[in-house]
Amino acid sequence: MKRLLVFVVAMISATGDLRAQLSVQLRSEKNFFLLYESIPLVVSLQNNSGRTIQLDGSTERSWLTFSVNEQNGGTIRAVGRVNTAQTVLIPAGQTVNRTVDILPLYELRARGNYRVQAEVNASGISAVSAPVKFTILQGRELWSQRIGLPSIDARNDEYRTYALLAHRTERDDRLYISVKDEPSQLVYGVILLGTFLPIYQPSVQIDRDAHLHLIFQNAPRSFAYVEVDPRAKIIQRAAFSDYMSRPRLLNDRGVITVTGGEQIFPKIERILTDAELNPPPPPPAPPKKKSWWPFGKKEEKTAGDELPRPQR
Repeated sequence: MKRLLVFVVAMISATGDLRAQLSVQLRSEKNFFLLYESIPLVVSLQNNSGRTIQLDGSTERSWLTFSVNEQNGGTIRAVGRVNTAQTVLIPAGQTVNRTVDILPLYELRARGNYRVQAEVNASGISAVSAPVKFTILQGRELWSQRIGLPSIDARNDEYRTYALLAHRTERDDRLYISVKDEPSQLVYGVILLGTFLPIYQPSVQIDRDAHLHLIFQNAPRSFAYVEVDPRAKIIQRAAFSDYMSRPRLLNDRGVITVTGGEQIFPKIERILTDAELNPPPPPPAPPKKKSWWPFGKKEEKTAGDELPRPQR
């Protein structure tokens, strides 16, 4: 009996030592996400031992897993696995960070409150992080349009539904864009565009390649421009000021450009012309105007002009 008790105590002590070698921390940049928005989580692995810890890569079994649950305790089913094919080396006393988007890995397809934990199991090491809570919300739709994609084969028509979504936080309003294939029930993505000032309604245009072009006000006297393709990929971004005029979108037979305002990011670099390098001399100054004083200038008195003083 005593030998069995000693063996159990030794196993518990060894397990505690293994867990003390590696600590796992989980954090999120924000605590709310729109439905179908990416949910990136940062996993920090800290080596508390005096040697290098090696987490062997494997395509069959992942050493990093997550446990996602609803607020009422229901478990969210996993539909994917974290890619840990590469071996990770953590030197003694060092911390390694890894960012994982759990949206494509779990069935997070409904609004609600959730909690998630990260767990590491590899090379006899087991460690679990503290839970992180987050909320999935439904955005407020500002605009939507369904368009057909350019196709050579008319028998295989493909469509996309673009939508602008807004969400109000405690500090500001935020603008999102959603790209869906509704007939196939496929969501390509929900992208956060940034802070949104609802002074002016966002301006939207679709070009001949079915790309969405958008201008919206994101700060006082500042406007953001973005182009998104049918796969929810951002093609380009730019920032404009309302110098002289407010920027707007111009559609010239399917080619979208921005007119008005002043582009402040990225800065447009160009070579100055000879006329700009050697400007003409300034025009001559205009002649001075005559004085408006009706009596003219005061003349100085001479000695002959003085009247004789009376004799006493």
